[in-house]
Amino acid sequence: MTTPAADASGRGGPSAGSGARAGSGARAGSGLIAGHDPVSSTLETDVNLQWLGHATVLLDLPGLRLMTDPFLRDRLGPLRRHGPLPRSGAIGAVDVVVISHAHPDHFDRASLRAIGGNPLVIIPRGLGGRVGRIGLRAREVSVGERVTIGPDWTITAVPARHWRWPSAPRAAAIGYLIEGPGRAGIYFAGDTSPFKAMRDFASRVDVALLPVGAWGPHVSPGHLTPRSAAQVASDLGARVAVPIHWGTLYPPGLERWFGGRLTEPAARFTEWAGRFSPATEVRALEIGGATRIDLQANPTKP
Repeated sequence: MTTPAADASGRGGPSAGSGARAGSGARAGSGLIAGHDPVSSTLETDVNLQWLGHATVLLDLPGLRLMTDPFLRDRLGPLRRHGPLPRSGAIGAVDVVVISHAHPDHFDRASLRAIGGNPLVIIPRGLGGRVGRIGLRAREVSVGERVTIGPDWTITAVPARHWRWPSAPRAAAIGYLIEGPGRAGIYFAGDTSPFKAMRDFASRVDVALLPVGAWGPHVSPGHLTPRSAAQVASDLGARVAVPIHWGTLYPPGLERWFGGRLTEPAARFTEWAGRFSPATEVRALEIGGATRIDLQANPTKP
């Protein structure tokens, strides 16, 4: 079948309405972000997931709370935040933080300082000293290393393919696979472009948190587009996919000329997933939106 051509943003894909099944979205209430409630857990296998913007996801796992790439501020240099900020002090204590790489929209020390509790920060090798200097515990990892984070819960560092700024610390970008007892895992891609080795851990992925956008009008190398992210969802065999890394950081005023690149990536990912990965349930959330996912059993795990 011929696939319509798409540019770097994933535009030019299937028409609206032809996408994968859309799942639970944002919920009204008074949660971490005004107008959004977290979803209460009912089963020991439930994961409550709340997208706080950009690559920041709060996961309430059975017995512990985990946050990915915290960015909790209203600006980053010339970039301004679109969408609401988490309420001050509303996040509460977090047990584990995972950092995917050293770029400041993913490794923001001011945001780390704002997190409650005494989280263990799992971070690419070479960045632990920077975490220690702000008074937090760090655990450096390289690809293939596994860390036990709670009773029967582990995090494994997996490869990523992402560029490094010339002045950035010499630390590799990585992703993470979060796995519970006898359950298929949650894959947090961080920032990456597609690579063949993703298929090596596909049998372990139930839920995929996939970046689908950028912080400007163009998606630079080392990132997934809505189209390539949909292909990754297919390659991984993900049952559920949540698009992240879109609609949050953007140069001020640019949305007047390139507003679609800010607002459309999740919808385009959903459309492309309907073409490439129709068995995947896409749960596209607003910033602050929450959903509950019951992780499926993985017969390959003890």
